[in-house]
Amino acid sequence: MEHATTKRWQEAQQAELDWWQNWRKLPFYTNHSFASYWGNVISDVMSEADVAKARTIVEVGCGPHGVVRYMFKDAPVKLGTDPLLCQYDERPKPGGNTFYAAAVGESIPVKDGVADLVICINVIDHVMDADQILGEMRRVLKPGGQLLLEVHTFPAIFTPIMFFDHPHTYHWTRKTVLELVRKTGFSIERTRQLQFPISLPWTSFFVPSHWKYIFGKLFMRLTYVNCRLP
Repeated sequence: MEHATTKRWQEAQQAELDWWQNWRKLPFYTNHSFASYWGNVISDVMSEADVAKARTIVEVGCGPHGVVRYMFKDAPVKLGTDPLLCQYDERPKPGGNTFYAAAVGESIPVKDGVADLVICINVIDHVMDADQILGEMRRVLKPGGQLLLEVHTFPAIFTPIMFFDHPHTYHWTRKTVLELVRKTGFSIERTRQLQFPISLPWTSFFVPSHWKYIFGKLFMRLTYVNCRLP
């Protein structure tokens, strides 16, 4: 798979930073609680047994409000990594069992085979080299370790026009995501597709900057893939 150019990756990173600097202004995120949202996601896509077994957790592309900031409070070690970590206005602070590192997913600052669980949510459409990131996540996992991957996917019919969405370095279908995961050597235990979880006010149809969210609500899916390293 061809990787993105440095210029396009930088554009994607700037778009991501701009979104996080302004997300509270969007009407469909009014009173949004990340703690509640991630609690619902984890209980929905992971079994209680897998949650209990996750003692060392690495989140790749954690952003300012990632999973490790709010969940897995009993895990002895949680690490969140993100290349923009030092630039977020709402950046999380390390404390207790939670640590953070400013790093790209293509080079995760973790030793081989130490993680029970790797989490990667809405990341691999923003990166320079998706193959390398999947390889890095495999590298840091213990044998039998779990990867929880979530990717924004679209029907294949839209692939020819997605080049208009230039800030995103990749555009995925469910099929291409599963192919990538299998090629990296993971076994897929479960997949699930959920609708984009926002409620759009009718006024969004008259706000051009909201049209991409309307498109996302209609056609995009959050594709969750539970994977296991053999």
